[in-house]
Amino acid sequence: MNDQARSHLSDIMRRLDRGEIDRREALKLAGALGLAGIGGFAAFGRVAAQDDATPASMDMPMATPMVGPQTDGSNLWKVAVGTMDMANGIDVHAFFPSEITINAGDSVWFEFAPMGVPGFHTVYFASGGEIPPIFVPDIVDGTPVPSPQGPPRLLLNPAIAFPDGRTEYDGTGTVNAGLDVLRTPDQPPYSLKFTTEGSFDYVCAVHAVVMKAKINVQAAGSALPKDAAGYDAQAQDEMAKLVAEGVTAKTTAEGAAPVATPSASGGSTWAVAAGVGGMSQARVMRFIPQELTIKAGDTVSWTNMTAGEPHTVTFLGGTEPPEDTLVEPQASGMPKLIQSYDSLLPAGGDSFDGTGYHNSGFIGMPPEVSSALGLLPGSYDLTFTTAGEYPYYCILHAGGPDDETGMIGKVIVQ
Repeated sequence: MNDQARSHLSDIMRRLDRGEIDRREALKLAGALGLAGIGGFAAFGRVAAQDDATPASMDMPMATPMVGPQTDGSNLWKVAVGTMDMANGIDVHAFFPSEITINAGDSVWFEFAPMGVPGFHTVYFASGGEIPPIFVPDIVDGTPVPSPQGPPRLLLNPAIAFPDGRTEYDGTGTVNAGLDVLRTPDQPPYSLKFTTEGSFDYVCAVHAVVMKAKINVQAAGSALPKDAAGYDAQAQDEMAKLVAEGVTAKTTAEGAAPVATPSASGGSTWAVAAGVGGMSQARVMRFIPQELTIKAGDTVSWTNMTAGEPHTVTFLGGTEPPEDTLVEPQASGMPKLIQSYDSLLPAGGDSFDGTGYHNSGFIGMPPEVSSALGLLPGSYDLTFTTAGEYPYYCILHAGGPDDETGMIGKVIVQ
C-alpha cells in the first residue's frame, strides 16, 4: 500500500469514526480506491486511526469553487445534489434548483453531499437515451461468472457507479458523474461545461423515477434571468418546501393507528409502511409504525411506500449481518462492486420463531427487475410464532438493527 492510498484510507476511517459515513459507505469508498476487502480494510483501520504520521491536510475539505463570474467571461453556477433532514429520517431526492438557465460556455458545479454526508446519487445526462440498469451481470470472456448461490453474479453497473471523465456537454451522448458515495478525497468538485444551446434534462440514474431536473442553455452573452444568489435562494426555498412535505407525510403516517385485518390462519395481519413518500421527492426512510406489538400467530405485512426506492426488512435472528456490496479490486481499472445475493434475495421462509436469518430481499424494485431476479414486488409478509422482542432493519438504509439514526424497527410478540 503506497503513502497516498494509506492517507486516503486514513481519511475514510476518520469519517467512519466521526459518524459521517457508515461501514457500508466506508467499504465502498475503500473499494473505489482499489484497496483490499473488508478484512484487510478493518484491520488497517484500527492502525490508521492511531497513525499520527497521516497528513493533517486530509482532514481539510476540498476547496470550494468560486460561484459566479469567471476570469474568462463565463459563469460558474451551483446545483446541490439532494439534501437530508437527519432528525426526521428524510432523504430528499432532488436537484436544487430544479431548473436553471445559463449561457453557452458556462459551467455548473454539482455539489454532492450538501449536508456533509455522502449519498447514493449521480448526475446523469442521457440525451434522450435509456437510463442504464442499476445491476448488470458479471461477464468475463463472454461467460457469466457464477455466484456462491448459483445464479450469475450481479455487479453494480459501472456505467452508473463510476464517472466517465467528460467535462463538457454539447447535448449529445451520455454524461455520468458517478456515485456520490464512491467519490474519493482527491477528486475535485464535479463541474460540467455546457457548450451548446438547448434545454437538457438530467436525472440521478439510481433514483430516476423522481430525481429529475433541467438546465436551459441560451446563447453566449444573453441576459440571464437570475444571478447566482437568486438561484441559491430558489434552491433553499425548494429544499425547505420538500423537507416540510416530508415532515408532514411522516407526521401523518405516525399519527394513524396500526391497521390489522383478520388473516386466514386465524390471527391478524398488521400493516407496516416501509418508507413513506410515494412519488414525492421527499422520502421518509423509516418503518411506520417503528414499533409494533402483536400476538403469537399474527402476521406483519410490510409494504414499500417510496416509489423507486428499494428497502429490505431484515431480522438477523442471532446471525451476523450480511454484506450488501462486496468489493473485488482489479489489476487495472476500477474495482468490481458485487451485489450480495444474501441481501438482495428473500431468505428464511414466511414464519419466524426468533432464530435464523430472515430477509425480505429488495422490495420495491421496478417490476421488470423484480420479475427477472425473483424478488418480491413491493411487500413482505412474515408470521411470528414465538413471544419475544425482535429488532429488524433495512440493509440499504441502516448499519444494523441498533442503528438509531437509520431505518430500524421492532416487533414485540406477546
